[in-house]
Amino acid sequence: MNPEEAARSLATIRQTQAKAMRSQPWLPTWFISAIGLTVTGILLVSEPGTPIPVTVGGGILICAALGALIAVFAKTRPMTVHDPAITRAFSAVYLPWLFGGIVLCWVVSFGLQAADVPYGMACGGVAMTAYFALGSRAISRRIARRVARRFEETR
Repeated sequence: MNPEEAARSLATIRQTQAKAMRSQPWLPTWFISAIGLTVTGILLVSEPGTPIPVTVGGGILICAALGALIAVFAKTRPMTVHDPAITRAFSAVYLPWLFGGIVLCWVVSFGLQAADVPYGMACGGVAMTAYFALGSRAISRRIARRVARRFEETR
């Protein structure tokens, strides 16, 4: 094989790899939504006035659910590429979006709690879960496109 053929073959391989990276969301919507629900559950069982058996039983169930969630995610997650481009995309795109959801949770939670709304903190968790569920697919796709583009450009 001459150098030109090798370069063409390598370029075709890189294009195929980039296409594969774009085809899978970075994090599945079900996983991010389930994390939001877990946080909502924690907020719910830790609300003042929640009966002790509900707090203890709910806490145990939430820990078990979180363990199962992580196990299912680890078992079903497709193979991923480990590359500095992923770290940059994570830092530039995902972290601001994630912190936006946390701030939304705080604003809703503390606002409702200040207004003496029962289970106001849990309502903040519901708002954050909705934010995660509605935005995670777009964010995951954006990260996948960004990583694929950088992967094509740097190789």
